[in-house]
Amino acid sequence: MSRSDQTGQSPDEAPVDRLAALEARLTALEDQLAITRLMATYGPSVDSLSAEITAALWAEDGCYDAGVDVFDGRDGLRRMVLTDPHQGFVLGGCAHIVSAPQVTVDGDTAVAVCHSQLLLRDESADGYRVWRVTANRWEWARTPNGWKVTARTNRPLDGGEEARELFRASLAEPEE
Repeated sequence: MSRSDQTGQSPDEAPVDRLAALEARLTALEDQLAITRLMATYGPSVDSLSAEITAALWAEDGCYDAGVDVFDGRDGLRRMVLTDPHQGFVLGGCAHIVSAPQVTVDGDTAVAVCHSQLLLRDESADGYRVWRVTANRWEWARTPNGWKVTARTNRPLDGGEEARELFRASLAEPEE
């Protein structure tokens, strides 16, 4: 592969243009990494009953439509972590697992899609069982305090159209 194939730029391009292009690519990677890290924070924060850390992932007016309930704003996220059935899940043994996301950044907003699973401890089997697997769409906004979730939507992967449509509407076209 030639250098222009790897970087998308010609070696003859002006150094200032090449630096600007490199900075833009680095910023895009940093944004994707920041969002991925924040998404990876969700499971450990809810599984450790860290309501403040969980709530801090969301914008003040953000919304989480979990498919079984809707939690509005940071106060709604705190309540989700601190009340039943969530407390029962954690105290009985559970794991909220978010898969590697596909993140698309567009300026100061972004969309990420992934799968998530909720595993519940099954003491009788000395193991865990998958209680729920969902399609997820996370909407993000860049704020003065970093990236924040403005909306998250989960839909069960139960064979229904709703989860497939959530994925279809959220996926970015592959880069060539």
